[in-house]
Amino acid sequence: MKTIKNKVVRLVLSISLASILLLGIASGMSIWNIRQNTADSLQGLNAQATRDATDALRTQKKEELKALAENKSSLADTSLNLILNQTRLVAMAAEDIYSDGDRFTGGRSDKSLPLDAFDFSCNDSENLGAFSFHLRGPRSVMDPDSIVEENDTVVKARLDEGSLTGPMRRELYLARYLKGALGGIRNFDNGDGTYNGIGATYFCLQSSGIDVLADTLTTPMVEYDARESAWYREAAELKEGGVYWTNPVQDGSGRGVALICAMPVYVNGKLIGVAGSGGLIENIQKMVKSTTIGENGYAFLVNTEDMNVIANANADKDSEINRFQENLLETGNEELTAVMKEIGKGKSGISQVALDGKETYLAYSPLEITGWAMVTAISLDDASIKAHINDLQENIDAITRKTTGDINGKIMLMAILFLLIALAITLVIILLSNKFAKRLTQPIYTLTQGAGEISGGNLDYRIHLDSDDETALLGQAFNHMTDSLKEYIQNLSRITAEKERIGTELDIAKNIQASMLPCIFPAFPDRKEFDIYATMDPAKEVGGDFYDFFMVDDRHLAAVVADVSGKGVPAALFMVIGKTLIKDHTQPGRDLGEVFTEVNDLLCEANSEGLFITAFEGVLDLVTGELRFVNAGHEIPYISRKGEGFTPHKIRAAFVLAGMEGMQYRSGVLQLEPGDKLFQYTDGVTEATNEEMELYGMERLGEILRRNEEVSPEELLTRIKGDIDAFVGTASQFDDITMLCLEYKERMDGKESSDI
Repeated sequence: MKTIKNKVVRLVLSISLASILLLGIASGMSIWNIRQNTADSLQGLNAQATRDATDALRTQKKEELKALAENKSSLADTSLNLILNQTRLVAMAAEDIYSDGDRFTGGRSDKSLPLDAFDFSCNDSENLGAFSFHLRGPRSVMDPDSIVEENDTVVKARLDEGSLTGPMRRELYLARYLKGALGGIRNFDNGDGTYNGIGATYFCLQSSGIDVLADTLTTPMVEYDARESAWYREAAELKEGGVYWTNPVQDGSGRGVALICAMPVYVNGKLIGVAGSGGLIENIQKMVKSTTIGENGYAFLVNTEDMNVIANANADKDSEINRFQENLLETGNEELTAVMKEIGKGKSGISQVALDGKETYLAYSPLEITGWAMVTAISLDDASIKAHINDLQENIDAITRKTTGDINGKIMLMAILFLLIALAITLVIILLSNKFAKRLTQPIYTLTQGAGEISGGNLDYRIHLDSDDETALLGQAFNHMTDSLKEYIQNLSRITAEKERIGTELDIAKNIQASMLPCIFPAFPDRKEFDIYATMDPAKEVGGDFYDFFMVDDRHLAAVVADVSGKGVPAALFMVIGKTLIKDHTQPGRDLGEVFTEVNDLLCEANSEGLFITAFEGVLDLVTGELRFVNAGHEIPYISRKGEGFTPHKIRAAFVLAGMEGMQYRSGVLQLEPGDKLFQYTDGVTEATNEEMELYGMERLGEILRRNEEVSPEELLTRIKGDIDAFVGTASQFDDITMLCLEYKERMDGKESSDI
């Protein structure tokens, strides 16, 4: 009988010798083929590597050029955005003041309003060349006897009050309250008397032509009728909210080339005036002119309206761009004309064109604010590109030569080593195969016995091997597997119990949070004056959004919608604090602005995590229908007038709660009539996202509101949530979704005065 040991010895020896023989034959043939084919392969690789490296280099240059164009356009947009935001600030302030002028006039008649502070004078030494607030206006509103001229320029004059009608006096009087908004440009003071991007900001009255302005570099000119300027006329023809940008023009005060942003201001459909801000474009021109790429690359800025060059870093050289800088569509270069047409459409990209007799890359990116375009250019013959390509070719040739020599040497060495190793292995196999077979069979038997014990469920069994090879490691692995299996079973039981405990606690926390919000509807079944309904769907087990509504007293109903930054348990805890403070401080007779001011300071005291709350609170007088409200950085509400449908009600949003101590909040007033509705929500509604990463948005929200203006508050919120779910589909919910709708149904019997 042949033993396993003998079988193993013969098998190992036979297989080893056959393998060595076959491996030797195959290796010899492979070595011969390698030596024959190495040179040809390396030559092909050399050529392909050169092409690939050149293409990669050019692709890299194109991407760098495109990124440079986008970066420069972004820098230009940043400067222009300062002017746009300042203009919007003045326009919003003017709309607020002139839409409720009685707040500032104290009920006085137009003719009794004092205008003693409105003289035209900028010639004080302390004002010239520095920041100041002052007036400009046409000569028609100046007292002829008070006019002082220097070099044909009016530098001093008094206002001729007799030339103003009553409404003109009122509008001019209210202009004094724009000083705060106009003074916003002082935020851009560099600390050395210079200002970042903005030269002046102003508001010109349509009725009289007088404009009040804040000027960073005051000049002695005071005679000026903005209504005759192109920027005023173009802006005055726009609809409410429209923005007009001028082409670069000479500043009216002679300070250089400037850019003006203007917005019309309407009150009750009537044009009151135009808000504007202007700034020199020196910063943009310097940025463009300082942009160079490689040896001959450069950048230039194009006005896409008439395709003229505003600034060019290559302005001192003879090129097609400079020769036709007034209109780049007239160069006669068809390739360049095609690219300019794409730029004129507001597109970004990179193209290869023949420019000045050279193949050139042109990368272009639009400016978001004005629609201009930043263009960067570099020739394919640029010395920096050619130098890179030559260096690549030399490096590849050197690597090829070195590789060929190394391969030939290593092939010979491999052949010699193979013969020596084959002889050595044959001898070792003969000597050790017998010993190997003996050592192999005994551990295998021991392992087989141990595996049977473990597979039978005896996890306390241990395999003991005296061998010093892999079988010993295998035995240790069996023992370790047994220990790990026991530990895994124990840990699995413990983790399962812990997960169940955490899940139970989160369910309890979710129920507790839900119970803190009014959740029983109808909330006030005995009140016929109004109907209210609200929902909150958290993105996680617990959320940071909250709503609340409660009776302040018998005739006043308070409604709150708020959103805590962040999600999960921290936001939920901060929500509890914010909700409690707002409700506790909303008392009869208290101004809502004072309520938010005090709540903000209390939240800031204990806000170590840096959380904040956007909140909207309104208190409805059920007798008069007057809704007083305060908004701390929250979304604007939608108002439905009976029979007119829902429209967004534009209100000014103050700073968020818990963001900064010492903030002062102001309340506003809105009149509701029976049948009107108020809809308020958090940003989880408009920022709901589907699988294509599209936002639900204000437009979809406005459409669903308009289609369901007649339904009850509960049905309205149900349909909106259904529309959001249909839009989102299977995408995950990223933010809490909170909505509240209040319907003012009829007036409450009572006194016609409000106590809060």
